[in-house]
Amino acid sequence: MFVKILPPEVKRKIAAGEVVESPVDVVKELVENSLDANASRIEIEISKGGKKLIRIKDNGTGIHPEDVEKVILQGATSKIESEKDLLNITTYGFRGEALYSISSVSKLKLRSRYFQEKEGKEIEVEGGIVKGVRRAGMPVGTEVEVRDLFFNMPARRKFLKKEDTERRKIQELVKEYALTNPEVGFLLFSEGREVLNLKRGDLKTRVEEVFSKSFEEITEEREGIVLRVFVARNQKQGKYFLFINKRPVHNKNFKEYIRKVFGYKTLVVLYAEMPPFMVDFNVHPKKKEAKVLKERKFLELIKSLAGKNNPLIALPKLSQSRASYSPTYEIVGQLEDTFILVKDSEYLYFIDQHLLDERINYEKLGNEDLACRISVKGGQKLSEEKVRELIKAWQRLENPHVCPHGRPIYYRIPLREIYEKLGRNF
Repeated sequence: MFVKILPPEVKRKIAAGEVVESPVDVVKELVENSLDANASRIEIEISKGGKKLIRIKDNGTGIHPEDVEKVILQGATSKIESEKDLLNITTYGFRGEALYSISSVSKLKLRSRYFQEKEGKEIEVEGGIVKGVRRAGMPVGTEVEVRDLFFNMPARRKFLKKEDTERRKIQELVKEYALTNPEVGFLLFSEGREVLNLKRGDLKTRVEEVFSKSFEEITEEREGIVLRVFVARNQKQGKYFLFINKRPVHNKNFKEYIRKVFGYKTLVVLYAEMPPFMVDFNVHPKKKEAKVLKERKFLELIKSLAGKNNPLIALPKLSQSRASYSPTYEIVGQLEDTFILVKDSEYLYFIDQHLLDERINYEKLGNEDLACRISVKGGQKLSEEKVRELIKAWQRLENPHVCPHGRPIYYRIPLREIYEKLGRNF
């Protein structure tokens, strides 16, 4: 006989490995549970990169005392009842494997007080075996403590990354969930030191707090899909974050497309809201990827969004009463026969003449190589008429921000910053 049925304890560990491969997976599952419990404050504490300790405390609705002993069972979930429910996911967690899997490969202590109860209940599990159940005096909410991850799986523990690497992955994960849940306060402690403290607020404030940068905001809505994007241009390195229905999505094709249309030196935080049936998160065991119905239209909408907010739209100022008006920008001249300098009321723009002409020709012809070959070059002296022609065409572009290859067309400096550097009032 060659085929053998694995013992339950072996099957349990294998199943756990599909959900939990590292400390960041534990944090992910537990934070999602806290968010699904409508917590407005989530506190995460880790030690040794999460290898020694992960503790997550929330002020959510809590777990009913009759369910505390059930939540660590395989397949336990309150999120779905049938296969049909998988097509209309509105919560983070639905696999019903998280606490079961985590408790199988760690020393877990879960304590929770349901919001309608006067006291809480605590359960202690070690390697999937219940060690004790008792009453617990505590505030409403849930606290999960995970110690010695993979203590009973030395082979798996050996393949964990260095503590600094695991710690960094957890910090990035917490930031992702903070970016899509601004109404929730997040605290992260590592080795007893506060690493993150993000207060509740609106979405734009949360995005700017997480990255310590100012962002422009652009929105687009079409065919049941609402897009909201925060963009910071001319960065040293581009970064791209995509959230669909409040869930972080790590889809390489989507992110590569965002990089191309927004530019590879742009920081982009893009939020998409769509009906649940239009997106499937169950295509990946850890729900990191997503399959979108009508994907082409979704990408076209992102492309349209990327071209919005032309920097030099010549609109009349509110103080102007007459119907006719002059453009709100001024062409300063050509620098090094490579850059066109343009000033508006707030910024000084340095525009790469080749990249601008390349974008203009690309939008006319639809061919990147041809557009590159026929465009004006860097180091080429341009007439005043040609400069005006380029800037006028710039205002009409579908995407005035990046060339067809994703390079930024311009760099801008706030005039206020120039005045301040020289000690003058703006």
